[in-house]
Amino acid sequence: MRIPTLLAATVAAVLTAGLLSAPASAVQSAVDAPAASAVVKIPISFTVKNTNNTDDYCQYVVDGKEYTVRGVVIGPKDAIKAGKAATLYLHAVTWTSEYFNLPIAGHNYAEEMAKRGHVSVLVDRLGYGKSDKVTGLSTCFGSEADILHQEVAALKSGNYTLGTGKATTFNKVFTSGASVGGLIANMESYTFHDSAGVFNQAWGDFSAGPYALEEAFKANNICYQGGDPDNAGYTTFAKDTRDQFWFASATPEVRKAVPAMQQDPCGQIMNLPFGIGTDMQHLGMIDVPVLMVFGDADPVFPPPSAQQMQSRYSGSPKVTNVNIPGASHYPILEANFPVMLDAANAWLNENGG
Repeated sequence: MRIPTLLAATVAAVLTAGLLSAPASAVQSAVDAPAASAVVKIPISFTVKNTNNTDDYCQYVVDGKEYTVRGVVIGPKDAIKAGKAATLYLHAVTWTSEYFNLPIAGHNYAEEMAKRGHVSVLVDRLGYGKSDKVTGLSTCFGSEADILHQEVAALKSGNYTLGTGKATTFNKVFTSGASVGGLIANMESYTFHDSAGVFNQAWGDFSAGPYALEEAFKANNICYQGGDPDNAGYTTFAKDTRDQFWFASATPEVRKAVPAMQQDPCGQIMNLPFGIGTDMQHLGMIDVPVLMVFGDADPVFPPPSAQQMQSRYSGSPKVTNVNIPGASHYPILEANFPVMLDAANAWLNENGG
């Protein structure tokens, strides 16, 4: 289905106005874990096809080729083996899955969730980190949602590679994403209806602030010229305003320790208006529990974005909206990060995660 011309034009006008870098020695297999209850980190990979079976309109043709998406599973050894539930996390622009697995004391989301008993599956999205490279124009948010669907199905069937051991089949898979990762999680849920719940980390559709619109305009301009000189078809969103984009209450130590910004596929940057339009049309079709976490110092989707977004999950049986005081677009980096941990832990426990 194609978005109506008027809607696409309207949204476009509004918009215009790793495996992780942790050392290999830090990754334990389930076999050599010191104890059954120990938190382990196990490499994971999925074989996927870059296809788009969603209603999202892609300006350019996705290539339909087969790729490998790589990442890591982090959780208690016995919980991974039991296969009760897992949450699959997608990173935002400028990041890899390292966002959820930062080597920064007190700011490693996946490890903290593992201590609370939860299994997290972190992946580098196609074109990022240690996942396969794709030409910058052959990907969009519809194809990313399709790939997420393939990964959810693989986690449920065991059709993926987990370290050197046997893959677990998970009874439930929750989906979550930071920023555009949240858009992808939304799209996957209302298209395929196989997620046990959606955890939206600061994605607000049409309610972007002036800062986000300006950065989107600049990134689109670079992409229309072919991308960065050193990497055709890619550019880095907010490349010149990283601190404003990433931080609000983060300590100097965190600001120094974060990884370098990642380049983003132009196909996704240029497809933002259509992705937003698709989400605006279909968000009410999500029929599973939803958790929303927004920072009140977010320059991308500033208040009252969270309240506006919450009202549009009209098909969900329950929407939980949590505010992170003093947090930017990326709460994991911020001083009040524990608020996000408590919210995620409580929501997953409530919903069988």
